[in-house]
Amino acid sequence: MKLRHLLSFAANFFAVLLLVSLIAAPFYFAKNLTKVESIAGAKTIAPDEITFQTENFPNLTFSQNGDKYKVSFTKISPTQAFIGILTVTNPQDQPKTYSLEVTPGQAKLFFGADLENQITQISLSPQSSAAVSLFSPNEASAESQTVEFKLGLK
Repeated sequence: MKLRHLLSFAANFFAVLLLVSLIAAPFYFAKNLTKVESIAGAKTIAPDEITFQTENFPNLTFSQNGDKYKVSFTKISPTQAFIGILTVTNPQDQPKTYSLEVTPGQAKLFFGADLENQITQISLSPQSSAAVSLFSPNEASAESQTVEFKLGLK
């Protein structure tokens, strides 16, 4: 009879151990999930700061060379706007002021989605983000256009 109780105790102990490991394993792997660079089509270029929305804009091409970024596209109408092509996130615990330092060209990058108020500098509180949009006015006649920019901190 004692052997039966001992086997029952051992089976229950290993069942509890298996249950605890099944519950704890996802938490162990989830903490490493933040290191993945590509999730659901969004491509992270700068750690925690710039996220390109590649899945929403298949006709835009994004590239990076050091701290300079490049967006290339082909115009399909005289005046064209791409709203929210990328997201800038402040991963720090203190506010930051970001600025878009765009090389001269026909297309314009700006924070937000308001075409009437194209701001190129924004202050972000900790753990917040802002969308960046692209506008190519009627005066920009070239069919294929490229915008180069840097994300500056003030």
